[in-house]
Amino acid sequence: MNAEANHWEQKRMRALHTRRRMKRMIPLYIGLAPAIILAFIFSYLPMFGNIIAFMDYKMFSGWMGLSSELVGFKNFSFITERSFWELAWRTLWYSLNGLIFGFPASFILALLINELRSLRFKRVVQTVSYIPHFVSWITIASLIYIFLSIDEYGLLNNIVTGIIGGERVSYMQKSEYFLTILIISGIWKGVGWGTIVYLAAIAGIDLALYEAAQIDGAGRFGQMRYITLPSIIPTTCILLIFSIGGLFSSNFDQIFALQNDVIRNQTTTINVYVYYRGLIDKRYSVSTAIALFQGLIAFILIRSSNFVSKKVAGIAFF
Repeated sequence: MNAEANHWEQKRMRALHTRRRMKRMIPLYIGLAPAIILAFIFSYLPMFGNIIAFMDYKMFSGWMGLSSELVGFKNFSFITERSFWELAWRTLWYSLNGLIFGFPASFILALLINELRSLRFKRVVQTVSYIPHFVSWITIASLIYIFLSIDEYGLLNNIVTGIIGGERVSYMQKSEYFLTILIISGIWKGVGWGTIVYLAAIAGIDLALYEAAQIDGAGRFGQMRYITLPSIIPTTCILLIFSIGGLFSSNFDQIFALQNDVIRNQTTTINVYVYYRGLIDKRYSVSTAIALFQGLIAFILIRSSNFVSKKVAGIAFF
């Protein structure tokens, strides 16, 4: 009886402790509430719309089109089409190149910024590198078109013809240059913003470790190699897992803004294809099915990369 009484008393005390802790955190819960509500409305609630992928959806068939005929997996017939897999390969190729060149760029820039001794200069560098993130892709695409223009305003062509002695090239009308433009513009726009998480992780490193390394004779490079890099590996792995999850997707804003009628067929990715099929051609069911398939592949990639990271490095997101 005493053992049972002690068990229930411990359980009651734990429940009381939990209630007190939750009561102390009420201000934090209130501050978190708007983010939870927005995530529910814009991320979770739309998931119910995936039922459209299994319908011959007609918008005015019943309430919000929910009386449309169910057709099972008929809308997923795109999986057997060669044209879809060409789009899939192009999407994967663009994303993989963006990951290979873009992911290390933020990592390296964060390390370089951390090595700056002048606090004022460090802030200037950070601010300058962050600014492109807040510029829309439409604006950036306009600047790129001007910079690469074949007429007298095209700075790159002026350099090629005036200094190197080459011929003018219409870069934006040739699909072979599109991937290079994507990579360079993507790095320029996102490299600064991508350093935020790394710099936050570096700021959390115990300064005593650097002091001990200095006493042991480690220079700046040695401190970065043996302290900074190992300390931010967990953060890097988590970010890499999320990046791998997006390999079967692409930056719609970037690609759509940089495309034109001449190269559209040779540079369209799945995201852009879904836009044209869904909003332009009004084939809502097919576009939803493709997007759902994309989500499934992204889920598999995240789970797989998380599993590999956990087995190899002992670091996982979940």
